[in-house]
Amino acid sequence: MAIFTTIAAAISAAFFAGSAIATTLIAGGLALAASYAVRALTGQPQSSAKESFGVQGQLAGGGDVPRSFGLGDHLTAGSLVYANTHGAGYDTPNAFLTQVIALSDLPGERLVGLWVNGARVTLPAGAADYTSWTDDDDLGYPIPEYIRPHNGEGSPTPHLWVKFYDGTQTAADRFTVAQCNSAERPYTSAHVGKGVCYAVVHAFNDENLWNGFPTFKFELSGVPLYDPSRDSTVGGSGPQRYGVPSTWGGDGDNFPAVQIYNILRGFSYGGAWLYGLQSTAAARLPVANWIVQIEKCRSPVIGANGPEPSYRTGGQIDVNAQTANAIEAILTGCQGRISEIGGFYKIHLGAPDSPTFTFSDSDILSTETQVYRPFFSLADSVNGIQATYPDPAQGWNTATAPAYYRSDLEARDGDRRLMANPSFDFVPYAEQVQRLQKSAIEEAQRARTHTLTLPPAFWIVEPGDVGEWTSARNGYSAKQFRVDAMVDRANLDAVLSLTEVDPSDYDWNSDADFTPVTGGGTISNPPAPQAIDSFAAQPYTLVDSDGIGRRPAILISWGVQPGISAVQFEVRLAADGSSVTRGRSDRPTAGNLIITQSILPATDYEVRAQYVPSSPRDMLWSDWIAVTTPDVRFSLAEFDAALTAQVTTLRDALQEQIDYALNRIAAIASNQDAGNWLDKKEVRSQLSARSKAAFAEIEDVRTVAVTTEAAFASFSTTATATWGSTTAFVENSATAIATLDNYAAAQYAVTLNVNGYATGFNLVNGGAGVSTFTIVADKFQIQLPGYNGNAPLPVFTVGTINGVAAIGINGANVYLDGGIFTRHIATGAVTAGKIATGTITSDSGVIGALGVQSLSIADNAATVPAVQTLGSNVNGNGSNQLFFSFNLSIDTTGLSGKVVPIYANLHAQWVNGSTGNQSSEFVLFLNGSPADGYTSTIGSGQLALVLLSGSVSITGTGGTITVPISARFSGAAATYIAAGGNIFAMAVKR
Repeated sequence: MAIFTTIAAAISAAFFAGSAIATTLIAGGLALAASYAVRALTGQPQSSAKESFGVQGQLAGGGDVPRSFGLGDHLTAGSLVYANTHGAGYDTPNAFLTQVIALSDLPGERLVGLWVNGARVTLPAGAADYTSWTDDDDLGYPIPEYIRPHNGEGSPTPHLWVKFYDGTQTAADRFTVAQCNSAERPYTSAHVGKGVCYAVVHAFNDENLWNGFPTFKFELSGVPLYDPSRDSTVGGSGPQRYGVPSTWGGDGDNFPAVQIYNILRGFSYGGAWLYGLQSTAAARLPVANWIVQIEKCRSPVIGANGPEPSYRTGGQIDVNAQTANAIEAILTGCQGRISEIGGFYKIHLGAPDSPTFTFSDSDILSTETQVYRPFFSLADSVNGIQATYPDPAQGWNTATAPAYYRSDLEARDGDRRLMANPSFDFVPYAEQVQRLQKSAIEEAQRARTHTLTLPPAFWIVEPGDVGEWTSARNGYSAKQFRVDAMVDRANLDAVLSLTEVDPSDYDWNSDADFTPVTGGGTISNPPAPQAIDSFAAQPYTLVDSDGIGRRPAILISWGVQPGISAVQFEVRLAADGSSVTRGRSDRPTAGNLIITQSILPATDYEVRAQYVPSSPRDMLWSDWIAVTTPDVRFSLAEFDAALTAQVTTLRDALQEQIDYALNRIAAIASNQDAGNWLDKKEVRSQLSARSKAAFAEIEDVRTVAVTTEAAFASFSTTATATWGSTTAFVENSATAIATLDNYAAAQYAVTLNVNGYATGFNLVNGGAGVSTFTIVADKFQIQLPGYNGNAPLPVFTVGTINGVAAIGINGANVYLDGGIFTRHIATGAVTAGKIATGTITSDSGVIGALGVQSLSIADNAATVPAVQTLGSNVNGNGSNQLFFSFNLSIDTTGLSGKVVPIYANLHAQWVNGSTGNQSSEFVLFLNGSPADGYTSTIGSGQLALVLLSGSVSITGTGGTITVPISARFSGAAATYIAAGGNIFAMAVKR
């Protein structure tokens, strides 16, 4: 379909009208003849219907989404083609969310940026040139910002992948076909998306990462465009050809003149028209005009960050948008105008072109009507501007440019600020927007317009041309005017509509005119990962109600912060980093936690912790903190109630039996004292000495007696020494009884009493299972005759803990030689941590009859290494020369007939100090045979790293074996092996 501006339509109507009507129509159209940017300032409607151009920030879906494509740098959220959940990970069903998002319905666009949940992420180097990323052959490219520990635990793993297709693909995404295809949501090999640029994104579920479904926005380069200024066959300079789309694309893809040229030529795919005009011949777009205007876009202007093209535009176009409206939106970004003259389309943009004709007052036909407007009405005046535009620095959200004010113009307009608020939807460049604001305001002040008639010599003048007018009557001296419209009259006169122009309106000084843009916080960047505040860990002892230490523990503490639902922790062994325990506290406001699970006494641990957020966001683990737990061991109090009750019951039952025996002995003795015996004999003797306060005595009593029911025998010897009130005595007594009811018991006791402090022992035997040996003493010692210098060894001592009697056992020298047998050791009780270094040696005894399951020695556990280092440079002489040689001595005692592998590794630096390329050869020899060789050629002054390795096996002889190890080098005289290289050899005893 044809494109007509408002002026072009007016001209077509006026072509058949009389001069008065034509002049009136042209004069009335003057206000509409300005550039689209200037028309935007006046508030004039630019299109009959508001179309959607520029940025598509929301993901579209459904069956009524129009086809679309991009021109120049732009952003789109795309349209959802397919979505499904699948897979499993970390015990989570449907752990993956896969989305297929269409980005352009024409091929060739390049992905140059990606935004996830409102934040820009990192793409791989050269991502814009990728057809299909294959960093991960199935999932695509893992986004670095989303490589993190899963739910804050473990090693960092990817959680988001992206794969991009540029529309030239010939097969469907194989991972989506393999993992997502289901009967309910099919995705098969037929889902190729021919000609469609699309992305496949896979998100892995993480409770600390995603708050709902992730959102994506894609920065694209726009489709490749044909640029006639880059076609040497039509007057340009370059390899592009209109009939060969594979040659299209370049810097012109961002230029508004190139974009409009392609719209007027029309877009198609596979021979089918998609958008723009259809079947427009190249001749209808005069290439000379278009190349000049394209070069105006390309011409550099000095900006705040250096030179940049004068005009660039970019945005997304839906194919249901009116072509005229799309062109108008692009022209707004370059102060552009387009005209259709007899079926030919021309464009003019930016500053006025150089003058192509001149005239004076004498050329004007005074017999024809003239119209002159020297100034705007107040309703048409604008003296300030503040535009909106999509700002990539602010997440491509709509930003408001710094306002451009003219206080002098405000004063002219009665101290009124008359603002305009145009929208530059196709201009995502902050400084270009400010240039457009300034030039639009300046050009909008050109109120001086004329409508006049010139003779046939001016028939060739066209709308958009610039002429110079010298007029004494108006005071003009070569003043420039732009032809906004013209009518060719039947008598060949030309009626022109002229508007004054000034190239200085487009002057730009970045230092003076540009106002740096400060972001308005529209980017939804996630908060920085939060570290746990004031985390500390220290040893701790759990005590019981009596204050006795019962358990080793670790006390951790942290700072209380808002937005935290829990605190999780990990404990590992300091020795090898193996995990011991992990857990969490769901009361973060408590500020501390005691860790007891799996914690051993006197052990070195490391502890770290991390906040658990109340809403998904990144959290950081603290550093590992070293903690050594207190040496708190188990005591008898550790037994549970059932075991304690069982032991107590057994103890009480035994005590009852012992008490019964003692009572029977006492009862029979009482009967003896009562004289109820049938036969009784007693022998009593006494020996004493006295001198004043000193007294000493030995008394001995021996008694035997029988009745019809019992037999009784006892003796008692007492030795007493007294000095005044100080007394000591020793009593030795024994009693035996036997009764008619087959009961027998015996008791033997020794008591030592010093001033009322009694010690000694009491031995009671009431028969099988009923016996006790009670010792009353402070310390129990044993002496083996002839050993330890006859100094007795203490075995245990007694005392009290919190008023309760307790026994302390001496742990040294408890077991005799050979006293610990297999039955005394539980399976797995003896571990490496319980065996002191060097305690098990070849002198410790013979380990015999070990089966496969009895002894396990790790591979390469026993080695005999040898290393030799090159002490000085070895120069090449063109022939073979030895630069490493030594013997490896291997003790194969006990390995007779066994295979002993030998490994060797050589590394050295080879430097070429001469001109040209030099080749050298290196060979490693093991036990006289070549093991590995290396040949390389390097240039002058270059360095190469020589790496050789090999292995050989020998058979043990039961003695020492010598194995020669050597390396040979051959090369030109100008090369040498650099000092510092070394060879390492090792024999492994298995």
